Amino acid sequence: MTIKQKIFTFLESPNRDGSRMIWFDRLMIVLIIFNLLAVIFETVDGIYNEYQNEFYYFKLFSILVFSIEYVLRVWSITQNPSGQYSSVIKGRIKYIFSPLAMADLLAILPFYLSIMTGIDSRFLRIFRLLWILKSSRYFHMLETMRKVLIRESGTLVSILIVLFSLLMITSTIVYFFEKGEQPDVFSSIPQAMWWGMATLTTVGYGDLVPVTAIGKILGGGIMLIGIGMFAIPAGILASAFSEEAKRKNFLVTWKLVAKVPFFRQLEARQIANIVDLLQSHTAMANDIILHRDDVGDSMFFIISGEVEVEISDKPKRLKQGDHFGEIALLYGHKRTATVVALSYTELLQLNVKDFNKLLSDNPKLKEHITAIAKERLSSG
Repeated sequence: MTIKQKIFTFLESPNRDGSRMIWFDRLMIVLIIFNLLAVIFETVDGIYNEYQNEFYYFKLFSILVFSIEYVLRVWSITQNPSGQYSSVIKGRIKYIFSPLAMADLLAILPFYLSIMTGIDSRFLRIFRLLWILKSSRYFHMLETMRKVLIRESGTLVSILIVLFSLLMITSTIVYFFEKGEQPDVFSSIPQAMWWGMATLTTVGYGDLVPVTAIGKILGGGIMLIGIGMFAIPAGILASAFSEEAKRKNFLVTWKLVAKVPFFRQLEARQIANIVDLLQSHTAMANDIILHRDDVGDSMFFIISGEVEVEISDKPKRLKQGDHFGEIALLYGHKRTATVVALSYTELLQLNVKDFNKLLSDNPKLKEHITAIAKERLSSG
């Protein structure tokens, strides 16, 4: 790959993996968190006055890192395989105005504006809170939440309309009944709406309190309705988020299963059943995945990376598409070898119960895996 392709893969590729990418994401998250903490502590005059230079140099370092990252993203985006940013000029302009790229730009823009315009940088530091938006690039579950909000937007809007209608009706009623008793407190419908919002959300600040019997009865009813009404969207979001997370995990596992030659002979329906049986597992370089003489409770399929099987004095290397750990499951033996990851390795794990079920449902797979196991045993 060219340098530009490597940079794009490292920063933007949806299929990016590997320990270096994971640590880069983690370091960026930590940097963003420390910058948000800096914004908070800069408002404490005693701390800011004493460590003013430290705050400045840390901000300068962060801006430099984020600026380099932003420039590299804009420069390499033309390598996006989708082709939507392939144009050297128009493609980059389109990317710059995309939501995530705008979040990156807003993270660094206030600093440069303060230099060019002379505006007090302490005034502009409030915009550094927008770095929270930048963090969505590294927290993949935030992307899941965005999809959930978009998918359930119709339902949520309907609930908001019902809540607003309820707020309008109750605020208007309480205004007419309370105005005569408390003309200064319930002086208008907008003022009554503040009471209605505090009551509907069950916050109850206590600054506006009805004194008439009808007003008190109405307030009690709104509190009960509010508890139920706000529980509905919470339940909808929780359910939708769970479904989206399951769907994402299913698709990810499906793609991983499709990479394994062992499963390519199966039909889509059979692969879908296997997806439910497999669990994702990762190992860093030098991690021991299996120990010799341990009880065999699962086997593994290698999705990416490389492992070394330590068998007597003849260690063997297995790579993407290979599998190991099946001998102990087939014959009820203890582990015959220790398996060590040589690099960051993605695996799919199949426990013994699901292993037996898989082979009983797929006789051809059983023949295939038994033949491989016999070959491995005979070769020592």
